[in-house]
Amino acid sequence: MTDSTAVQNVSWVRGLGGALLAPVAAATAAIAVLAAWSGDLPDPVAVHFGPGGAADGFASRAAAQWSPVLGLAFAVLLGGILLALTRRDVRAARTGAAVSAGTGTAVAILPVALLSSQRGLADAADASFGGWWLLPVAAVGVVAAFAGLALIGRPAPAAAASAPPADAARLDLADTETVVWTGSAAMSWWLGAALALLPTALIAWSAATASSGAVLMLLGAAVLGAVLMGLTLAPVYVVVDGRGLETRYVLTGGRRRIPLDEIARADVVHIGLINRYGGIGYRVGPDGVGLLVRPGAALRVTRGDGSKFTVTVDGADEAAAVLNSLAARGRVAK
Repeated sequence: MTDSTAVQNVSWVRGLGGALLAPVAAATAAIAVLAAWSGDLPDPVAVHFGPGGAADGFASRAAAQWSPVLGLAFAVLLGGILLALTRRDVRAARTGAAVSAGTGTAVAILPVALLSSQRGLADAADASFGGWWLLPVAAVGVVAAFAGLALIGRPAPAAAASAPPADAARLDLADTETVVWTGSAAMSWWLGAALALLPTALIAWSAATASSGAVLMLLGAAVLGAVLMGLTLAPVYVVVDGRGLETRYVLTGGRRRIPLDEIARADVVHIGLINRYGGIGYRVGPDGVGLLVRPGAALRVTRGDGSKFTVTVDGADEAAAVLNSLAARGRVAK
């Protein structure tokens, strides 16, 4: 049973605003820039480039000028789906807005990067595209993601007034007894290797078929593979103590904590490779926010307002019992 505090939701207007404001601005600006460049661009223009940076796909100039709308459409679709799936829970909505705004903005401004090098060309077949252009595109997307977070805002504290219910696992702890529980979990090596090697193999294949720059691309593929392998196999660390629940994970920017006074109950759940969060990673779904580094047992925490957070960790049953016991101190059971 949870406290009677209402679940914190965002309105559709605010939720979609966080997801769409940056992509709308980016698409509008990109269309204006491409319209201003219209007289300097060939027709057709190059819209796709091969491994060596040479143009190998073309479209009409008019179609390319309106292609930034695809970024806005992507943000509308993804943002709407995530808001609906998460029932507009404010914590999940923040993540959904960041992903939608960041990705939609990057897709919207990508045509500007693709067409900038084609100004003044008579034939788009002579165009080339350097991969370094993707760095500023990605940087703008990251800024847009943080803007989406800011527009949604932070959730208010969700204190639980009552103790975890009687059916929640507990330990027999004395009132003055101190306990600290730590645990961790990591992705299976074979799954991490598959996630890391797939994009690496694609880049390596592209480099092998490229007419130039193959050595640099192969080196880049090796570096990318090492980085991805390290990130996907990085463990998540969980600490349960008198302050509440703390998780530490490199891909979420370090430490995240749920204060003890917000813990309404803790349970053990099983997470499959195919699950209600849509996969493995830092995810949002109908069951709230999830930090899932592997399939298997996970600790699920319900806050005082009914929102949920799930983290995969070995020994989740012990963590749940410790957390319920600590959360029960100083509260009246209901």
